[in-house]
Amino acid sequence: MMSVNRKFLKMGIATVSASLLLLAGCSQAESNAAEKTKKATTEVHGEEHEASDLELRLAGGKFGSESLAFVGGGSSNKLWVIDAKYHKLVTTIDAGGPKLERTEQKYPNLHDTHAVTFTKDFKMMFTVDWFNYDEPSYAIALDPATFEELWRVPVGKGGHHSALSPDDKYLYVANQYGDTVSVIDVQAKKKIKELPTGKGTDYISPSMYWDGKAIDSPYLFVSVDQEDKVTVIDWKKNEVVKDIPVGASLHGVNLTPDGKYVWVAVGGEVKKAIIIDVATLEIKDSIEFEQALIHISFSPDGKFAYVTTGGNNIFKVDTTTYEKIWNSTGTTIPAHTGVSPDGKELWTLNHGMDKRYSYQLGGEVVSGVQVWDTENGELITEIPAEGVPHEIQFVPYSAFGGDVALTSEEVHSKGTHSVAEAGEKLYKQSCITCHGSNLEGGNGPALNAIGGKKTKTEIFETIKNGKGMMPSGLISDTDAKILANWLSEKK
Repeated sequence: MMSVNRKFLKMGIATVSASLLLLAGCSQAESNAAEKTKKATTEVHGEEHEASDLELRLAGGKFGSESLAFVGGGSSNKLWVIDAKYHKLVTTIDAGGPKLERTEQKYPNLHDTHAVTFTKDFKMMFTVDWFNYDEPSYAIALDPATFEELWRVPVGKGGHHSALSPDDKYLYVANQYGDTVSVIDVQAKKKIKELPTGKGTDYISPSMYWDGKAIDSPYLFVSVDQEDKVTVIDWKKNEVVKDIPVGASLHGVNLTPDGKYVWVAVGGEVKKAIIIDVATLEIKDSIEFEQALIHISFSPDGKFAYVTTGGNNIFKVDTTTYEKIWNSTGTTIPAHTGVSPDGKELWTLNHGMDKRYSYQLGGEVVSGVQVWDTENGELITEIPAEGVPHEIQFVPYSAFGGDVALTSEEVHSKGTHSVAEAGEKLYKQSCITCHGSNLEGGNGPALNAIGGKKTKTEIFETIKNGKGMMPSGLISDTDAKILANWLSEKK
């Protein structure tokens, strides 16, 4: 076994300042940087793009997957949105309500967002938040393209993590202080059942990791940390079918990508990754560690597991031989984890990175994400932010119309300052005769809810290539992109 133990260089404010200077440099400096030796080739809008040394340095020396990473920001009461390719926090989504309120020693506390769960088509996302100790918490549905809240449903007390059934019909919420899992009918937008699970109901195995592919399993698995057990839910019947004792408190409970096994991160005196056979619901094997386990994630091919433990340790484990391939050291509690869709990066969601950041954000120490090379366990970069991060979901650029993305020049080409202005102007010029002054339809179909029926890319292709009585090439590609972006918001 190759062991890797690393000490990080002090990065501090000086490094942050240097990065900002790079970004804010004069045009001549940018020109010189762009002329340096090319370091990598990537895809941008379907065409090859050679990345400059500057781009690579700003990404931490390596590009990640072409996706956005959505992260539950915990005590920030926000969801973080991170560009996974360039390793940059680009925005946050406020979960609503005031900042974290800790008037009792509870975890999760009030206004503390942990869950990030997406439907398989990436058109809807869910989080969970608790607003009052004496009332239920809420499952909140959001449109990931617009960040708008779609609806919210009351669940149990202390709503923590969540998961969807593989067919996306039901959302499950683990209620830390309600001792149950709430079952929500997504289409009906209402809670239909409370499944009794036990004290400290915590984490639910996801039914998807990447690329919209459901994990083939008849069950969801729930960690019940105060009762030292895994509770098994039959999602087709919405019934608890078995409790599996694991001998100590536990947290991460994740299915292998093929759905055949469940790996459980067990702490306490046990300190093992316990492996359950999904077909028999019996413990098959276990792997010992020196310190309590926290979380487990898998490579897309299922050949490797990435395990975090106490002592800020991160391990890469062969899922067939159980050999520990490398061991790296993260920053204060590398708790939840996620593997990028291409399998090249492990993201650890760290509960505290204050050794390098000598200030607080929102009254809390700085936390954030660290990104690791899965091949050798080397740190690529880190992304500090406000809050304490939890669940993570990678979503491909294409889900946000990445191939129909607009440049600032294109938006301003109509003499306008926003997509909304430009789209409305173009619609009045080119579309109103057939589709109506209020998008209600006429000679052409109604478009007032087209964004809820078709993706941005599908709308763009229809405008560009025509359909039915509508001929192709009526407007330029740039104008088609503007209209597609504008119409995609009509739902």
